[in-house]
Amino acid sequence: MVKFSVLVILASVLALGLPGCAGTSPSAQSPEPVAAVPPESSAGEAARPTLSAQECEASGGSVVGDIGDGAIHRPEYRCANGAKPSGSIRAAEGGPIAIEGSVCCPR
Repeated sequence: MVKFSVLVILASVLALGLPGCAGTSPSAQSPEPVAAVPPESSAGEAARPTLSAQECEASGGSVVGDIGDGAIHRPEYRCANGAKPSGSIRAAEGGPIAIEGSVCCPR
């Protein structure tokens, strides 16, 4: 019975003490920041013409938004049908601005 009590106390001390040790290493607490490239400065965005969502749809295209990983801003990005985007979508004058960005994909 005494051995069991000692084991329970020892296990409790270890369980309570170990999580506190994890916080001592700064690299374990926060990952290194990832360098973000603003969409307007990436090579793929600069090479594409810009057009409004209305101009895209009027030309037979469809607006495809970025899911947050920046993929549409990369030069190698291809639309679902395999075609290169025909342009990057710019915000309409006085309209809302898409945070992640969008491209115009031909249909």
